[in-house]
Amino acid sequence: MGRIVDSRILSVSPEKEIKLLGFNYDTGPELEIDERLGPFSSDVTFKYSKVRDPLEEFWNKTETTCVAGCCGIDAFHIGPEQIVDAVKDLDVKTLVNQLERVKEQVLASDAQVISYHRLNYNFARISFLELIDYLIAEVKQWI
Repeated sequence: MGRIVDSRILSVSPEKEIKLLGFNYDTGPELEIDERLGPFSSDVTFKYSKVRDPLEEFWNKTETTCVAGCCGIDAFHIGPEQIVDAVKDLDVKTLVNQLERVKEQVLASDAQVISYHRLNYNFARISFLELIDYLIAEVKQWI
């Protein structure tokens, strides 16, 4: 029997929790999502200039509780108030597009385990999609 990850709750605000479902690593393929995503992952403009990638900046601004290398998803404070602060100086439309592209990658795959390097966490597919949908909805309010 393979390694099994137990369920737990990710509290994003007093009113919102996301259940991080457990999974068995033997359930099928794992989708690895790199920390450089969206239309700028291979764009020369973002690689060789001071122009910042909105998704990268979003994660940098919400990684306030600890560091992802230590605490994984728990290092990020992604409640509505923190999202407002994180997006105020970002290209929000591009950020939403990037988050939607992340979601598209997951939906295009049959993987049941999603490994997101930037968050240093492995998610059950359904939990990752719930998290991404939450982030898209919260960020879209600021377009």
